[in-house]
Amino acid sequence: MLVVVNHLHLRDPVTDTTVEAFREATQQTVAAGALAARVLKVNDTHLILLLDFRSPEDADRVSREIGGPWMRENIVPLLGRDTERSVGEVICSAQA
Repeated sequence: MLVVVNHLHLRDPVTDTTVEAFREATQQTVAAGALAARVLKVNDTHLILLLDFRSPEDADRVSREIGGPWMRENIVPLLGRDTERSVGEVICSAQA
């Protein structure tokens, strides 16, 4: 399993409109092949997007088809600085 982590630092506080756009985007991302998509609110201007994928190929495909275009249209104009992106293979995990 592969996890993509995007730290998004907004210029202005997150709005309800942006939260709703993320709700739709996370649903589209899962429908396109992600195992999970979550958005965490660290504070009013710092969000973290977490995406789980079965494989790097799935992550690349969903990024090309859904994530990249959606981010350029909906999120990039709101950013105060570049996105901090990390991608890593899950090497251990536990759930309740």
